[in-house]
Amino acid sequence: MIPISSLWSRQSQDGSQLPDPGRWRILVVEDELILGAIAAEALEEAGFAVLTAASAEEAEVILSHEAVDVLFTDIDLGGRDGCDLAARALDMQPDLRIIFTSGRSRRFHESRLPVEAPFLAKPYRLSELIDEVDRVSQERPYQ
Repeated sequence: MIPISSLWSRQSQDGSQLPDPGRWRILVVEDELILGAIAAEALEEAGFAVLTAASAEEAEVILSHEAVDVLFTDIDLGGRDGCDLAARALDMQPDLRIIFTSGRSRRFHESRLPVEAPFLAKPYRLSELIDEVDRVSQERPYQ
């Protein structure tokens, strides 16, 4: 598969710097570009290494080439959804932690979400996102 190239896909680090091996790597998947950019910037400022994607397909390309610690994905992505992406991502990277977000309630998506899966309802506070990433980094990945 050929990687999808877009302005949205980027790595937080400039190519001349080696990433700190102790930093958690977060993949933010959001089809609303401004929301994804804001989330990515907040996570970067909190000290995380951040990758971004605008679709499930683009995220899969990244996951096939990059080790990621946390997948933060919108559920409603326009094409394939975040729940399908999460299942495929766990096949590729079984230790991955996943945090879901949606403008719809958890109850709306509950038949597709694992009971223990972290979920942030939109609009969420950036501090809530950072706290949730910190929290899941301390836990075992769910299956």
